[in-house]
Amino acid sequence: MMADSIRLSPLLRRASLLATGLVLTLACSWPAKAETVTAKVALQFGIGYLPLSVMQARGLWEQRAKAAGIELKVEWQNLGNGSALNDAILTGSADLAAGGLTPMLKLWDKTRNNLRVRGIAALNTSSLLLVSNRADIKTIADFKPNDKIALSVPKVSIQAVVLQMAAAKLWGKESYDKLDSLTVSMKHPDAVVALASPQSPISAYFGSAPYQERLLERPGMRVVLSSNDVIGEPSTFSAVWTTDGFRTKNPKLYDAFVQALGDAVAAIHADKGKAVDDFIRITGSSAAERPLLMSIVQKADNIYTTTPQATMRYAEFLAQIGSISAKPASWQDYFFEQSKLQGGS
Repeated sequence: MMADSIRLSPLLRRASLLATGLVLTLACSWPAKAETVTAKVALQFGIGYLPLSVMQARGLWEQRAKAAGIELKVEWQNLGNGSALNDAILTGSADLAAGGLTPMLKLWDKTRNNLRVRGIAALNTSSLLLVSNRADIKTIADFKPNDKIALSVPKVSIQAVVLQMAAAKLWGKESYDKLDSLTVSMKHPDAVVALASPQSPISAYFGSAPYQERLLERPGMRVVLSSNDVIGEPSTFSAVWTTDGFRTKNPKLYDAFVQALGDAVAAIHADKGKAVDDFIRITGSSAAERPLLMSIVQKADNIYTTTPQATMRYAEFLAQIGSISAKPASWQDYFFEQSKLQGGS
């Protein structure tokens, strides 16, 4: 009797099966909860990093990540020089770093057998200017033993390497470091203030945009040397890099960054004014600087592109003087494989 009393009628049994099927269908069709990830980016200061400012202002990486099923939070940190960027990568306090090309090349060489750091893409091709406040300094041959040349990091920064390349060109490869003893480490804004002061012992500054252009607006400032003169053609100034581990462990996130960077570069070319406005908002720059910033991004030799340009000139020189132990066969040795970078150098 008890078994008969709990036996379901055919109608109830059919209703139960339908309800179970509905639950299973809903469970299978309900969208999976997006994965939440935090990514840390360390970068330097200046308009050479405009693509990253646009990316940050418009949340482009977050948008691309969300389309791939990832809820992304990006932490952006500005650091003063390439050495600090590389330390951040080595210690794991940053996942990606963006700075001058030569610190990336040195970290690539240093980590070839462990972290395997390589470039993701270039950011900017532009001319770096050595500016002096002295009328008697017309070429690098005019520097005296007591002169001081301000740049971000002696012997490491891309400006320091360009200065070494210029010295090797003038005095021979064995004298590439002839001017190293004159270089002093100084943040870009501090160098601008120092060179503008008549009492400062700083007699030249090797920097980047917009700091070099700020100086050239002042009377008595002159260009002693440009990186284009030394390299012989426009070359990549800034790039972004990461470890092989970050790339392989986070393939969707990595691909989302590459796509977002492409979006940012396209946005700059579509509307430079809006991109400059993004830069001003993200960096806290003065709105009064907008005309200067616009003049910089509109220069013919200031190009925002992810394709590396003339980077092998730097790599070959660093290998020649022993600053890196391995001479790369091509630029593709120190950049990750991506079809969009075809045509680089």
